[in-house]
Amino acid sequence: MFDSDDFDIETYLANEEKREQIEQLHQLGNDCKDELQYAKAEKFYQRAAELAESIHDLSLMLKERFWLAAMQRMQGKYQTALGICIWLIEVAYNPELSRELSEDDLWYVAGGFMDFVEVGRCLPDMKAVELERVIDRGLDWLSSIGKRNWSAGLRLNRSTLWQNQGRKEAALAEMEAGLALCRRHSDAPGYTLSTHLLNLGDLLSEMEKLEDAESYYRQVAEDYEFHIGERRRAWKGLAYVALKREDFAAAETYALKSLEMARSIESPSPILHTYELLGDIFWEQRQIAEATEARIQAWRYARHIIMEDALLEVYEGIAKIRIYQARQGNPQHYIHKARQWLRWALPLAVRLDRQVGLTQKQEKIRQMQAECDEILAKEQPFGR
Repeated sequence: MFDSDDFDIETYLANEEKREQIEQLHQLGNDCKDELQYAKAEKFYQRAAELAESIHDLSLMLKERFWLAAMQRMQGKYQTALGICIWLIEVAYNPELSRELSEDDLWYVAGGFMDFVEVGRCLPDMKAVELERVIDRGLDWLSSIGKRNWSAGLRLNRSTLWQNQGRKEAALAEMEAGLALCRRHSDAPGYTLSTHLLNLGDLLSEMEKLEDAESYYRQVAEDYEFHIGERRRAWKGLAYVALKREDFAAAETYALKSLEMARSIESPSPILHTYELLGDIFWEQRQIAEATEARIQAWRYARHIIMEDALLEVYEGIAKIRIYQARQGNPQHYIHKARQWLRWALPLAVRLDRQVGLTQKQEKIRQMQAECDEILAKEQPFGR
């Protein structure tokens, strides 16, 4: 390279200086990520990605854009993150670019397939069949490059889709296969071991296999080597297990522990989900004031990010409380409030149902609307 007649020493030195800057910016981004400061990390990765693009270094572009998308996803910036995931996947199918990829580069490209599905699940306009198609393409691509042992993340993606469609036994088999792969190939792209354990715990909890679910949650909650965000989620899972057992004191204790951890994370999603959990715990005990406050807090976080499934759950939960209050007295006042929350909930339910090809969510909202009509009809028997 140095013997070439057209070698430009000034450009070479300038590019080397930029590579040093990229390395420094990446480390700063990593430091912020480790401290759960996702917005700050995003800025460092963004600048690193811009510099990588300016020197046309594909390997650095893959690396910095991958982590940039990860930070955007952690903050609920799903549409923006999706664009980067699409670009990562396009690199895999670009004959000219894909020839240049090292094994490290392939790691980031494979992560792009998985993150596309992760992000797409949070965008109701993205249908499940489209996400399954991306999973199949990713698995085929891994096979074509001799990396079938990297498929744990995509199998977890697929199991989660099936779980949302109510195919729980199939989801369980696929999730267990993904966990086994993750244990054997811990350096593969995709999800951490703790994420596999937690997702399995969530599914088992849904299936009322509470002892098995608790076992997986405790593997994460009580191991301080795991990330605080993962341990927070494990305590949340333990709280739901306790709630299902009607051990309300333990459920509240675990939930508050989860909330304490969530407050140290620079992302609204963990706090939102923990307040939803507290709302459920108080509701089951019919502690109406506390349940209402917890759900209102969840709503304050949910409305600022694109998490329509969480927002629907909040709307539905508050409406349920208002319907209960209407049955206790003053139905005119509380039914009006319930109808307002349900009116906001219905279009969300329709979009979320469309994603997985079901109608369960919208049917539930319409049943609650019918319940409101029934309560008012009893109050006004002559249709006044």
